[in-house]
Amino acid sequence: MKRITRGVVKLLLLVSVTSIVGWYGLKYYFRDINRISTQVRNKVIVQLQTQHSLFLSYDDIPTIYREAVIATEDRSFSINKGIDLRGTLRAVKVDISHEHPLQGGSTITQQLIHNTLLANTSKSFPQKFLESIYAIGLYDTMSKQETFAFYANVIYFGHGANGLYQAAEKYFGRTPSELNAGELTMLAGIPNAPSVYDPYHNLILARQRQRIVVQCMVDNGVINKSQAEQILSEPLELKGSISSSGKANLILV
Repeated sequence: MKRITRGVVKLLLLVSVTSIVGWYGLKYYFRDINRISTQVRNKVIVQLQTQHSLFLSYDDIPTIYREAVIATEDRSFSINKGIDLRGTLRAVKVDISHEHPLQGGSTITQQLIHNTLLANTSKSFPQKFLESIYAIGLYDTMSKQETFAFYANVIYFGHGANGLYQAAEKYFGRTPSELNAGELTMLAGIPNAPSVYDPYHNLILARQRQRIVVQCMVDNGVINKSQAEQILSEPLELKGSISSSGKANLILV
């Protein structure tokens, strides 16, 4: 019995030491050798230049949009270390049972990595593992505010819109700061499945997704039910097609 106990203690010590060395090793590697934060910043800049879009800083992004995205996509964003182990394991379990590459379970940090450093890689278990390692490295070298801002500037919204600035212009013909809470919560839900929740193609599904986003905000304690009802009652002023007179036709919902 004592021999077994000693063996368990040794194993736990080995795992602990290995984990600590591995963690600080990654931190040193991504901070001093392979500066991952610099790589991500450069990728974002290149993408914005290629797409002729404007960069939105963290303070430029409306608070309601930030709260909506975090409540829907990554509730532990403010405290997690780049990855959400529970969410990842849950996604792995679901994907193994369905026998297809890993889907879902990604934090905002992981999604930023996927849309920059790993943009040209296909979804697979090795890719997901690398995404997680990079996300941990980014957590150690980039602030949460900057991480969110970069994410919002490169995420794809469908309809040819990359980043929040282009999405606001594409769908509503205005800048993000000019949108109401209803419009911003609708935008927050689109990246989950851009082709499905594109309001031009299916406004009903886009509305349903918006309700899910708002409910997530309620569940996360960001807003109460009364505020949720107010957000959902706000008009959505979609940017219409250009008529022969040259004026935009607005669709009021």
